[in-house]
Amino acid sequence: MKRTLKPVLVRKAGGFTLVELMVAMTIGLVLALGVSLTMLSMGHQFRVVGATTAAQVNAQLALSLINEAGRSAGVGLYNNGQPLCQSFNAWRGGTLVSNGAPLLPARIIDGGSSTASDRLVFTASGAIGPLSGSPVLDAMVTTASEITLTQGAMLAANDLAIVGVPGAPAVPCLLFQVTAPPAISVACGGNASQCKTVAHAAGGTYNPPAGTFTTEPRYGFGATTPGVSGPAVVQRFGASFRQEAYALLCDTLVQYNNFTDAPTCSSGPLSFGGGANALVTDVVLMHAQYGITNDANDSVEAWVDASGGTWGNPSAADVNRIKALRVVLVSRSKEPAPDLVTAASCTNAAGVVNTGPCSFGDAQAPVIDLSSTTVVAGQSWRNYRYRVHQAVIPLRNVIWSN
Repeated sequence: MKRTLKPVLVRKAGGFTLVELMVAMTIGLVLALGVSLTMLSMGHQFRVVGATTAAQVNAQLALSLINEAGRSAGVGLYNNGQPLCQSFNAWRGGTLVSNGAPLLPARIIDGGSSTASDRLVFTASGAIGPLSGSPVLDAMVTTASEITLTQGAMLAANDLAIVGVPGAPAVPCLLFQVTAPPAISVACGGNASQCKTVAHAAGGTYNPPAGTFTTEPRYGFGATTPGVSGPAVVQRFGASFRQEAYALLCDTLVQYNNFTDAPTCSSGPLSFGGGANALVTDVVLMHAQYGITNDANDSVEAWVDASGGTWGNPSAADVNRIKALRVVLVSRSKEPAPDLVTAASCTNAAGVVNTGPCSFGDAQAPVIDLSSTTVVAGQSWRNYRYRVHQAVIPLRNVIWSN
């Protein structure tokens, strides 16, 4: 019997050829590279957006500090609705700090151009307790003599105080330090039965020798005595005299005491000295304006730059017209974009042309010019994104005093 042999089927082993594996690996590497680049780009964007957002938040916080300083400005600098003085003399630690320099509750020091930032200086008493002025009851014999005050004068040894003649713009105030506990006296120039004498002997930190200042008044009860300026008033400033100041250094908004500090900065790495307290980086411009009134009311009728013969150094009458400040801070992104992402100019609603973004919409708005800002090599100021922060600050102590 013959057997029939059936053919045996041989199955081919499964798998990929070397070519198929190489193609698959190449596609996988391309996809992995694409995902990695996307993740890196997203991470970079997140960092840029996060840093920019943080800078904007910090700028808003810094603006709130400026706002608070502005609202406190003028405490202790007014008496019966008049500024204690328009200028002041001050000495500190053997150094002439002020020889008749302006003394305003809120002062704007103009930067000089649209590309340069302004500085802000706010002055107010930091004393705790009553802040009413104490009238001077008798004429000083010399500029170093004791000052005779009313019995209720709240002064103690080592207190700082300022004496001036309200309504007399040509008479500077004097910052002095009480050098001994006030003594009770009955020699009150015939203006009271009992008074206090306050010593401010030359020496120490704040009391200079005679002849230090160009104008050194003798303060008194009235102006009837030859060589005596009056009626003078003394205001207590407590343990220190502070002028809260804000300025831009190395594209950073800093806070310092304008009376004692001389802030400095250096870049690479960024550092500050001279008493500067860095508030927020990546702020490239700060402008400020006075809000003034033209009549007896307290409403702002115009906004002016702190420049020129009138507002660069305002007179006592013009100081009384300043009712508010408005401040503009311009912050920018941490890193530049590869393209020009900011328009070359902005024209506000009143036709004011800015080289960069706009601020307020009226015809008196401060002009923003970012063309001179510091940028990374090979980039333009337009490669950065900007945000404008604005605040209007009423000078409530000035308004209340008037």
